[in-house]
Amino acid sequence: MRWRRPARGKLLRLVIVAILLVSAALTAWSPSSEGECAAPPAFTVPAVKTPTASAPVGQGGQVPAGSVGVPVRLADPAALALVEAGNRVDLLRLDEPAGTTTPVAESALVLRVTGSDDPAVGGLLLALTPDEAEHAVAQPGRSFAVMIRPEEPS
Repeated sequence: MRWRRPARGKLLRLVIVAILLVSAALTAWSPSSEGECAAPPAFTVPAVKTPTASAPVGQGGQVPAGSVGVPVRLADPAALALVEAGNRVDLLRLDEPAGTTTPVAESALVLRVTGSDDPAVGGLLLALTPDEAEHAVAQPGRSFAVMIRPEEPS
């Protein structure tokens, strides 16, 4: 078999590809002026301010003065779809054996609704007074329900 010299156009293309590959390799392996590899550029995406069910409304993520934040799991997790951050709710303790309800907190501020897309693991973060918080601490056999209060006209 005889070797033939490539055509002039093909030879030119091969040389250009070789030059580009060598320059890309040198650029990738060349150290920066400080002796370290340069980090890729970082891009930041501006935050979009949209109210969501998991973000506190008008609270700035803070628990109001004189209150404590208490996480509460509801007996009926489907109710999480109806509650939003910023709502006021009445918290009721459900006494299972007796089938009665006991008021725990009145007009508690909902700071955050967690897991509203997965009600099996979700709950509420409520701003309660320290006395109300004592009664809202979960114990075995205790479950909770909420009644959503209407918004007060401003």
